[in-house]
Amino acid sequence: MSTGQRNPQPVRRIITTHDPKSGRAIFTDAVGEQVSFTGFPVPPGKPPTSDYALAYNTSTFPVQGLSPPTSAVPESKANLDIKHYHSQLSDPSPLNPPGGTSCTIIEVPPDTWVPMHRTETLDYGVIIDGATELVLDSDEKKVLKKGDVFVQRGTAHAWRNITEKKDNNGVLRVFFVFQPIEQVRLEGNKVVAQDLTLSLRES
Repeated sequence: MSTGQRNPQPVRRIITTHDPKSGRAIFTDAVGEQVSFTGFPVPPGKPPTSDYALAYNTSTFPVQGLSPPTSAVPESKANLDIKHYHSQLSDPSPLNPPGGTSCTIIEVPPDTWVPMHRTETLDYGVIIDGATELVLDSDEKKVLKKGDVFVQRGTAHAWRNITEKKDNNGVLRVFFVFQPIEQVRLEGNKVVAQDLTLSLRES
């Protein structure tokens, strides 16, 4: 598998909040707008073949603690989601915390595979730039292009970047929202669990 040159530029992410007196929507600077990318090793321990930017994540659903600090809401109870997200940035994970969600941008360099893996999540995804072949462990494949939407329901998959050089310099960029799921169970009560090492057992 090719591992193309990785040089992702930071993502700009803005966050809104409420003015505590008027209730009007305002922008918050509690977290900086620029979100850097981090290498995503799949499988763990191997050199990363892609990068991710954690644009936001939450630890509860429905999300709690969105109120600004007021006389009725002490600072310790206010903006809990922003505080949680800020705490994650020192060691970010692309996947969601237990019981929460994660908004993640993933970049795959030209002519590169993201190896077969399975996450215990339901994923909403949109191809922002480029094109990719989504490969399932059943050997089924589909090509997704810019603007296409996919839903992955805890299934094993790999990504092959087939973006042409003239399109975004060959870089694939995908927007994800990861959400927690119940364990998937098959015939005989077999559990389909998260596994980032599936590619190591491919024949």
